[in-house]
Amino acid sequence: MSPSSGTACAVALCLGSVACGARPAALLATAEDDRPLEPARAVEAPAPDLCEPTAGRPAPQALEKTYRGVLAEARCQAEVGVIMRGVAGALGVKCKYCHVSGDFEAMTDRKLVANWMAVELVPKLRTRGGTEVACADCHRSAGEGAARILHWPRDRQWSIEWMTTVLVDRFETKDGDPLTCRGCHEADLGSAGFQGQLIGKSRLERLIHEIVSTPGG
Repeated sequence: MSPSSGTACAVALCLGSVACGARPAALLATAEDDRPLEPARAVEAPAPDLCEPTAGRPAPQALEKTYRGVLAEARCQAEVGVIMRGVAGALGVKCKYCHVSGDFEAMTDRKLVANWMAVELVPKLRTRGGTEVACADCHRSAGEGAARILHWPRDRQWSIEWMTTVLVDRFETKDGDPLTCRGCHEADLGSAGFQGQLIGKSRLERLIHEIVSTPGG
């Protein structure tokens, strides 16, 4: 116990008309014994692993294809849906925000952007606490999921403010180094070599060949 906390305890005991010479351990035990018992809390069972065979259930369906990008961690087809629902919830959108209604296999610009982030951005970052980065770590506004965190149309001033006060403050490189403008934008803000648009058309087109190994990706 620190000296300050010990002093605070002594003051509290005297104000409570308790003899200052009484043994703290005895007083603590009495206080604990007089407290009403809290009802026992149920222990939540861990969620079942959808990709593990379970007695009495159909065998999990194998992946229909090999994924990279957003779905790289999926181990079975059921997990594809779980991951996708998690992404939609984190961004505060419905499936049709990225997918074509009636043809979920069709490639769209937003699917490419999501895959670019999963391949080029997220693996290079970690939180300041050393944990892995998830969609919801950035895509939040007023406590809710937000797909367009830099606004649309893009607000340059807000983008600079968000990146310097949120991105740089909350995250670091995978190796633990602080984030800098040149780390992603190839040069410092305001300099001639600064690249404002990271997810350019050429990069997205390259992803069609690198990420989408089978039709639909």
